[in-house]
Amino acid sequence: MSNENTVTAAPGGFENPAGAASSYPERTTARAVLETLRGYGIDTVFGIPGTHSLEFYRPLRELGIRPITTRHEQGASYGADGWSQVRGLPGVVITTSGPGLLNSLSGAATAYAESRPMILLSPGRPVGHDFRDIGSLHETKNPSAAVNAIVGVSRRVTSVAEAVTMIHDAMRDFAHSRPRPIHIEIPLDILEAPADVPESATAPRPLGEPAPAPEADVAAAVEALAASERPVILAGGGSLAAGEHLLELAELLEAPVITTTNGKGAIPEKHRLSLGADLRLSTAHEFLRSRDALLVIGSKVGEAELWGGDITPQGPVVRVDIMRDQMLCNLTPDVEVPGNSAAVVPQLLAGLRARADAGGPGDVAPSARTAPGLREVFDAMDEEGRTWAPELAALNETIMDVVPDDTILAGDSSQVTYMGSTTFFRAPVPHSLLYMGTYATLGYGLPAAIGAKLAAPERPVVCLVGDGALMFSIQELMTAVELGLDLPVICVDNGGYGEIRQNMVDRSIQPLGVDLVQPDWVRLAEGFGATGLPATMDTLADTVRTALETKGTSLVHLKI
Repeated sequence: MSNENTVTAAPGGFENPAGAASSYPERTTARAVLETLRGYGIDTVFGIPGTHSLEFYRPLRELGIRPITTRHEQGASYGADGWSQVRGLPGVVITTSGPGLLNSLSGAATAYAESRPMILLSPGRPVGHDFRDIGSLHETKNPSAAVNAIVGVSRRVTSVAEAVTMIHDAMRDFAHSRPRPIHIEIPLDILEAPADVPESATAPRPLGEPAPAPEADVAAAVEALAASERPVILAGGGSLAAGEHLLELAELLEAPVITTTNGKGAIPEKHRLSLGADLRLSTAHEFLRSRDALLVIGSKVGEAELWGGDITPQGPVVRVDIMRDQMLCNLTPDVEVPGNSAAVVPQLLAGLRARADAGGPGDVAPSARTAPGLREVFDAMDEEGRTWAPELAALNETIMDVVPDDTILAGDSSQVTYMGSTTFFRAPVPHSLLYMGTYATLGYGLPAAIGAKLAAPERPVVCLVGDGALMFSIQELMTAVELGLDLPVICVDNGGYGEIRQNMVDRSIQPLGVDLVQPDWVRLAEGFGATGLPATMDTLADTVRTALETKGTSLVHLKI
């Protein structure tokens, strides 16, 4: 292979004028890293080109990787997270050194808190320039250490082989462990150097089969579940790998399924056994306490999901998780079943069926049970949700009556999401609601919607957020317009930070710093080249229909 390339980077494009000389090798470390990612199916990266990151961009076109340039690196990492959830691959963010990398960290922290795969690539100071404090461009004291405090692993590599190996290892870890974002910092001189590894080193490696649980643990879980008369399943994000087997298990046990927000859609939420994703509600807490067995699959049962309250059942707690330490937090298990839900749920199914077929004394086939009264429980949970926030419930129900069943809904840390959409949006499949209930960041919804639409252009995507959240990332409206995305954005305007305002009132603090001056949202959208549509509660349904039929990006403004 030639060491010289006659195509070099130029301002505003991928190529210099014909005939321009190049001193850059044809196959650099940057290219080898991107070859590795492409081999695993990654065809989209998010970021903003910078002076030090240009070599990452040189091979993208040839490799068939589409770069998405957001208007802020925070939007790049949120967009990568939305893309990742819909595509089922790690989102990839490319930043420049220093401020570009640090700007992306809110998205990386989101991926860490929500247990989602993400790979961040950034250049670093050349080898030997660490900690020199000499005033170089984008100089940062120790960027890898800063990122390492937030993500699963951050490493400043010293060779192309180390960088490529990190990607292979990350892909395997994403498949077999709790997914957490990783960061690879490549010193600038290594990034631009010839790649001294063969092309075979960048080829994808087999990821192996999901890990089953020990047979003794499965047997103990089967015993506990078979002995119960009123089992219930709590499905978290870690349950999604089980796919349709989870619904088979629920139907076999006649066990209702309630999910966390990350597990939303683990079974279709219009199924008779689905209780939705309403762990925050006291009605849900009471129901879970009334059951005589609780099977928790892939959830840390965190406070951010429960909003307080006790869900300890009247019988045994069985916990399935890919990480043993996560099974031991927040809710003490009686039976621990370590393993990947993709393997463990089929193991439980096989064990329960074998036990029923054996027909021992007193054994009743789980499928002979019935789950009475679920409709009443579901309705009671909906009613409690309406009581908490009647107007947000009403507008969500209005919107959900209009959007197609296969819609992907992107939310935010907005009241309209966590006090409305989590309850009233019935997800047909996983990752239909893009949300981050644990990290609870603002500004997530719009860039996540962009990522989702890029990942699944055939599905309708709607962004439904509050005005405060939208202002955090309003610049990404330009990204959506530039990409020509058919993307309705619905801005629910309550004049500022509504929950924090109420928190102040509840603590007898006169509201301060929470009532925000609002732009003319319709004209703002039009200034970006989107279609602006004003709405009232009376016209909301028709306006959303118009937005769904509108070509390109639109913004519906609803003041409440």
